[in-house]
Amino acid sequence: MRARSFSARSRVIVIAAALLAGAGVVPALASPAPAGVTVGVTGGVPKQPGECCAATGADVPKVGGDYGDQDYSSLTGIGTGNVSRLAGAWLDHLENGADTQDQESTPVAVGGVLYVQTGQGDVFAVNGATGKVAWEYKSGLAGTERGVAVAGGRVYAALGGEHVVALNQATGTKVWQVQVGTPGQDTTANGAGTDWTLYYRGLVLVGTENGGGAGMRGHLYALRASTGAVAWSFASTAGPGQPGHNSWKGSSWKLGGGDAWMAPAIDPQLGLIYLAVANPQPRVDGAGRAGNDLYTNSLVALRASTGKLAWYFQSVHHDLWDYDNTMSPVIADVRYGAGVRKVVIYGSKTAWLYYLNAQTGKPVIGVHEKKVPTLASQATSATQPIPQGDSLVPTCPSAHNSTRPIPDFASGCEFTPYLHTPVLVTPSGAGGANWALMSFDQRTGLVYVAASETDSAYSDGLPYGQPTFWRPPGMTSSGLLDAVNPRTNKIAWHQPTAYGLSDGDGILSTAGGLLFEGSADGLLTARSASTGKVVWNWQTGTGIAAAPITYTAGGQQYVAVLAGGDRVPYRSHLGDSLWAFKIGGKLSQATPPAAIPSRLPVDAPPVAGSAAGDTVVLGRTWDTAAGAPGPTEDLGSEVAMAPPVMTVPTGTTVTFTNPAVNSKDHCAESFFDPASFKIGPLKPGQSGTVTFTKAGTYFYNDCAGFPWNTGEIIVG
Repeated sequence: MRARSFSARSRVIVIAAALLAGAGVVPALASPAPAGVTVGVTGGVPKQPGECCAATGADVPKVGGDYGDQDYSSLTGIGTGNVSRLAGAWLDHLENGADTQDQESTPVAVGGVLYVQTGQGDVFAVNGATGKVAWEYKSGLAGTERGVAVAGGRVYAALGGEHVVALNQATGTKVWQVQVGTPGQDTTANGAGTDWTLYYRGLVLVGTENGGGAGMRGHLYALRASTGAVAWSFASTAGPGQPGHNSWKGSSWKLGGGDAWMAPAIDPQLGLIYLAVANPQPRVDGAGRAGNDLYTNSLVALRASTGKLAWYFQSVHHDLWDYDNTMSPVIADVRYGAGVRKVVIYGSKTAWLYYLNAQTGKPVIGVHEKKVPTLASQATSATQPIPQGDSLVPTCPSAHNSTRPIPDFASGCEFTPYLHTPVLVTPSGAGGANWALMSFDQRTGLVYVAASETDSAYSDGLPYGQPTFWRPPGMTSSGLLDAVNPRTNKIAWHQPTAYGLSDGDGILSTAGGLLFEGSADGLLTARSASTGKVVWNWQTGTGIAAAPITYTAGGQQYVAVLAGGDRVPYRSHLGDSLWAFKIGGKLSQATPPAAIPSRLPVDAPPVAGSAAGDTVVLGRTWDTAAGAPGPTEDLGSEVAMAPPVMTVPTGTTVTFTNPAVNSKDHCAESFFDPASFKIGPLKPGQSGTVTFTKAGTYFYNDCAGFPWNTGEIIVG
């Protein structure tokens, strides 16, 4: 993902936000089109590789392909007719086999050379035909890195600690290095993260992120590519004098969040940058930031030459569910009725896609303000903007899939509010569409989106200090690969997947009629772009949490992917494998990694039942040093079952006990297991037993009012 700077021929005019006819409360700031541009129609400007919106070919000059992030290739050397002969051409272990960092970076290909960075903070130049490493740069600044920018003889990379570095493209020698961050508006200034860089016409764009935590005001920085000096910046919470400033209570805008997780799309013809802005902070305290909290959960269009706001569109008002916009938008020419319009397509974890006029921000497919449940103590919005058409995944819990509610939790559809009592909401803050790259196929006219079906639990953490935003252990998860018709926002087809796909498993579509995407189990898969049916796959040996690319080197087409796994959401096997594939490759597939559990495990080491007297002490955490339950009652922990994970042979009788000195009743109730049990509620001093006659894994929670506390018994 890289940044590029845009033409500034048009006047910078900001018009106050207004209600759009037929779309409910959908604020957008309109400005006149630059001279010579026809609204809604792309024409008269040749589309070159890297521009918007051209298919990539021999080179993939940026993450997402072109400035419109279509992630679509014109190459046809690998297609449905010969993909069965696709095999490994070469394999590099970039970090000498290290498995200590997540790998979320998508390679870039320029002139037959791949440029890729690792989660260790290192940058590599690799011969795309042979896999030979030409140079490597060791930064010592590990982070969550998602791709470099290559332009003008330099490679630009975001690194940990909000650092940005420029390297000589030929040698990897450092040219300059800077830190971004705004003291007074970011309590972790020069200490939070930067995930991506994007080059555009002399500027390097980089966004700050703080992992969804409190204590920052998100920014997009435009750095001068020559020196790293700041040319302009955009703060993603509306400050004094900006439209939407009154959508924040008091001074909450100062540290109101608004991460920039993924690189924006760019339209050089209109001179606009389209940036998806993430959620407000603090995440679970809505009362302290009453209002719609602009420009969080919004798409903002900025003048590329100045960073000034042109228009904005908010897709979630006053977010409480981490329904942030974390994906790179896609720009595409789509025919509506009698004419073609240039639209910006983006969405969020709510599972809805929005289609906006690229010039004005007005919805091209209708949006209505839907009434949703409210909670005055959280200052929730009474309505949320919902587009016409289909959602990417279900938006309410179901007893028939991975959104099945866990017993003893309250549960609800999207936008269900919460306070002290934890609520399971569908989809989750990791559900719907997350940061995985979408793809727009110029042949089929479809948008392909990687999505996840899952719930999250939410609470304000009171009164016990319980977790505030989490995926409860024991729950299942699945995904959908959706093909969406952007003319109607209707699902053309979808294919179910064993794992959620939204966390990094980006999609590449090609003129060869194929879709390529990876998954947490290590498989790189090729599908028919017309039907989604699998036509080829390859085991890489480690999880995949990045998008594949296709390019040419030495006159031959290759597909490449960095397979290195990710801890979120599946704790997939980590590694450092940069794979390249070609027709007739000679390498063999890797050994599959250890299977990912079908249910999210409890985050604790297993303890043999014999070491704990085959007894689980309720309301206590496990002291690993002492090998015994802790001395005091713990009502806030997610693992206050001592031990939280216990292994026993089949036929073992396990005792569950509530110590007499505890102050609260406690309980153990299994869920989603073929042989269920419920012990309690037990008053202090009481015990109960269960004999496990069937092998398997049993999850249970504290059904006496503390459902966030989960234990696991492994029998066999």
